[in-house]
Amino acid sequence: MARPRRVPVPGRRSFEYIAQGKGPATLLVHPGGPGMTYHYLRGLLRLASANLRVILFNPRGVGHSWAPRREADYTVAHQAEDVEAIRRALRIRELHLLGFSAGGFAALEYAHRYPDHLTSLLLCGTAGSGEEVRAANRRMIAAASPAQRQRLRELTRNRAFDTDEYRTLAEAIQRPFATRFLRGMPPDLKATKLATPVYRAMLCRSGNEFEVDGTVAKWDGRKYYSRIEVPTAVVVGRYDYFFEAAVEANERIEPAHLRVLPRSSHLVVLEQPREFVGTIREFLGDVTGG
Repeated sequence: MARPRRVPVPGRRSFEYIAQGKGPATLLVHPGGPGMTYHYLRGLLRLASANLRVILFNPRGVGHSWAPRREADYTVAHQAEDVEAIRRALRIRELHLLGFSAGGFAALEYAHRYPDHLTSLLLCGTAGSGEEVRAANRRMIAAASPAQRQRLRELTRNRAFDTDEYRTLAEAIQRPFATRFLRGMPPDLKATKLATPVYRAMLCRSGNEFEVDGTVAKWDGRKYYSRIEVPTAVVVGRYDYFFEAAVEANERIEPAHLRVLPRSSHLVVLEQPREFVGTIREFLGDVTGG
């Protein structure tokens, strides 16, 4: 198993990462959450070869990576800047950037800010804006049972966001769209940790799982779609709460190719791991010529 390392970047910062394989191509993987460690994405290491280096890293504030003190420093723009700092530090010349879930926000922002440094873009189970996150939340609530919606309203009114009952209810409402096909707890998911301060700062400062009031709230990367010129893979589970957002991204990004995995929701990497890794392998093979 790949051992954790640290890469120093300017500003006395460093990021924790694991790597496998060699170059010249590099698949750099940005995990989601926001605030989740890379562990649930370790299946992507199976792509590593003598011609492809796979790097999974923990973003700012996550795991043993550098953590700023101010909430205002946890933004999509800053995450994209971190990706560029890591690219430079690891001397990546052929960059294939994969963003999973909220990691896709940073990948999309990077594609806008540093297009000349990008070879291909992989948007997996992600959305293009804070508004699309809110739309996904509305979709999940609408699909909940009347009893679940009533209790959610009561707990929200009392701002009981840190109670076990609220967390259990929120997970139950999200499950059909997030982990519909998971049976048990896969080891890679069990090893994954969530940096709550990062999650709260970027997504739901109040603790309300269905309200976007963090720094992502006003972010909108959909305006970048028409400017993307690199080969782009859009991968999503059929029951993912971001399914509609993925379809829109595919329609608006001219060089995009959509792949829908039919027996997956949001955690497609764990629900259909073989098919997910195979999809990424096929795309990279096309881009790199094998």
